[in-house]
Amino acid sequence: MISEPIGLVEQIKCLIEPELFKKGFELVETVYRRESGSWILRLFIDKQDPLDKKSHVSLDDCEKISELVGMLLDTSEILIGSYTLEVSSPGINRPLKNEAHYLRFLGENVKVSIFSPISSSSNQRNFSGTLLNCKEKTIEIDDKTSGRVTIPLEQIAKANLDII
Repeated sequence: MISEPIGLVEQIKCLIEPELFKKGFELVETVYRRESGSWILRLFIDKQDPLDKKSHVSLDDCEKISELVGMLLDTSEILIGSYTLEVSSPGINRPLKNEAHYLRFLGENVKVSIFSPISSSSNQRNFSGTLLNCKEKTIEIDDKTSGRVTIPLEQIAKANLDII
């Protein structure tokens, strides 16, 4: 067992991602941390179809995946000790973590924060607007303040849909 949470998260992902894939789901985000003295493992899942923006994870889906993941974790002994497992959808303002996510949500409103300004003439690090394109390891946004801006994927610190 690796004692640091980051190593544990990677082990958990390696264990469960192939099984989720077989069931038609993708693992969007994994969070393992201590809250109020207890360890919490939160898994955010979504339907696998990259072109279906309208497909949503149901409560029944979360229950089935929770049972599957619980069994996998119990038999693998990656996590020793007690923890709480929570499985849910990524939510309406879901995070965008990889190129497939950006391609799936072209035309949608997004919020993007970057590690450092991409232009020497502007200190802007937060963008909000319509996701126009994703190609060659960059995304293009029609930002509400700056107009069209191209952002390298490796510069993105955080990105999510901006529905509400």
